[in-house]
Amino acid sequence: MFGVKSRNIPVIFVTDVTSGLLFFLPILALYFQEHLFSVANVALIFAVSAISLAVFEFPTGAISDLFGRRNTIVLAHCSQFLAVLSLLGTSLVWFILYAVLNALARALCSGTDSAIIYDTLKAERKEKKYKKIVGIHYALWPLGATIGSIVGGHLAAVSLSLTILASLVPVAVSLLLNFLFLEEPKYEKEGHRNVLRHMRECAGIIVRNRQLMILCVAGGFLMWGLGETVHHLAPLFFAFKEIPLVYFGYLSAVSFGFSSLGHYMSHDVSAWLGDKTTTVLTALATPVLLLLATFTAKFTSMLFFLLPSLSFGLRNPVVNHLLNLEVGSSKRATVLSAFSLSGELGLAIFAPFIGWYADLYTINTAFKLCGLLFFVVPVAFLFLKR
Repeated sequence: MFGVKSRNIPVIFVTDVTSGLLFFLPILALYFQEHLFSVANVALIFAVSAISLAVFEFPTGAISDLFGRRNTIVLAHCSQFLAVLSLLGTSLVWFILYAVLNALARALCSGTDSAIIYDTLKAERKEKKYKKIVGIHYALWPLGATIGSIVGGHLAAVSLSLTILASLVPVAVSLLLNFLFLEEPKYEKEGHRNVLRHMRECAGIIVRNRQLMILCVAGGFLMWGLGETVHHLAPLFFAFKEIPLVYFGYLSAVSFGFSSLGHYMSHDVSAWLGDKTTTVLTALATPVLLLLATFTAKFTSMLFFLLPSLSFGLRNPVVNHLLNLEVGSSKRATVLSAFSLSGELGLAIFAPFIGWYADLYTINTAFKLCGLLFFVVPVAFLFLKR
């Protein structure tokens, strides 16, 4: 595939799709609210997940660099299966367990997935294909989520719990595919296995590099943190706009579809506009469209609300590419994990605040505040080097 001999790329592409078949995605916030009774409590679960991810993110990146990409990915899929299984519990304790296990799975994958693609290509001297391949990689998970959301919307009309049970099948398939077929790529490794030392060295690299600092603070903490807050609370926004429950799956599918399309187009768009211009324009489009969604009604507002997913898809591979340019193979997964860590810290801070603000006023008013905060990001991106 793409002239690459290793089977890693097709294995990753297939598991991208199967991992995205989480039928509960369109209704997860509603599922939590059904048992926890308030927006603040729902936001609390997402905050626990974000805090857990923040704790796991940096050390799991170091584990990937020091102990191997393949083992880290397999462990991630084991954790994901247990996380989905724990959703069958209906108490706060089980939902917190889901949040922690899901965070561990995401942390183990975060940085490692991009690193294994880059290192697989580098081993065959085909790094120039990275942005195109990683764009497809990021496009396939939303494609799977699009299919899962449509099916999940219909399953939810029967029972919210049915979406959880159905999701266990593709999650198990993803685990088996990676365990049986994923290969460890050749990459430059450190001469030690001291996780704390490795984390400290990577932190020093980030702090001394202005490009990495802008990407982590603006692209991670602010953009990702606020964006994930809006994404997780989207079902409550749909309900506020009086959208019938049966449409939630389709709306989620459109969102993931826009994201998938953006990721697929990202390489060509950034080649035309340039990396910096692409990041600035897509970051600017997000708050404009979100604010328009809050000021319009019903299905018109949904169009404006979903379009930022296209902006995210166009921007994400470019940001990932810019991060990879700044770091060597021996520290790649840890630095990429640090970027994800900055985003999860943002989510941990913004989610409970926005949830509290939504309970105090409305979810619509809370999203207006998010839109205003988003405007800081394109200004910060103006200081990226070309």
